[in-house]
Amino acid sequence: MTRFALTLLATVWATSSLAQNLVTVRPEPKNDMWWLRADFHALDREVRGIPVAKIRADWCKATEFKRELFPKELLAENGADVMAEAKLSFSLDGSFDSSGTKQSALVGTYETCRGQKGHFFLIIDSDTRKVRFLQAKSDKNRFSALQKTRASEIAIFYCMECDIYSTVRWDRARKRFVVR
Repeated sequence: MTRFALTLLATVWATSSLAQNLVTVRPEPKNDMWWLRADFHALDREVRGIPVAKIRADWCKATEFKRELFPKELLAENGADVMAEAKLSFSLDGSFDSSGTKQSALVGTYETCRGQKGHFFLIIDSDTRKVRFLQAKSDKNRFSALQKTRASEIAIFYCMECDIYSTVRWDRARKRFVVR
């Protein structure tokens, strides 16, 4: 009975400590870059003060990617800051719709109330916290980072050292953000 209790306690402790980390990296296949082997864990009930259910009704958890949530060795290579060298970040501030209103663009991971996981790209008005644009994708590879390409265009990269990306910009004619 004591052995069973200790085993149960060890399992609960290991599971809870694992669940409190944003990212865990599987050791195999070793030849794949870390972001292809990464599992991202949504941890929070709100993003920048917005309850996740107000971002999307079927979400129970979401976490904005922030540098301090990643193990340092994942974002650096041979002492160099890989993200800084590639001019990538997890959030950007600006007036992306040219209205003069300050907005924040950010990326992160989410989990639905049914356990489905994915990544998101979100633009919110900085002052009102109004959601202006949301792109959410359920997929295996959930890493993403941002780069400002023009004054009002944002590139969403899906890896750190490649050219796989999409862009989001304000479409004046349609009066909304569009993905290209």
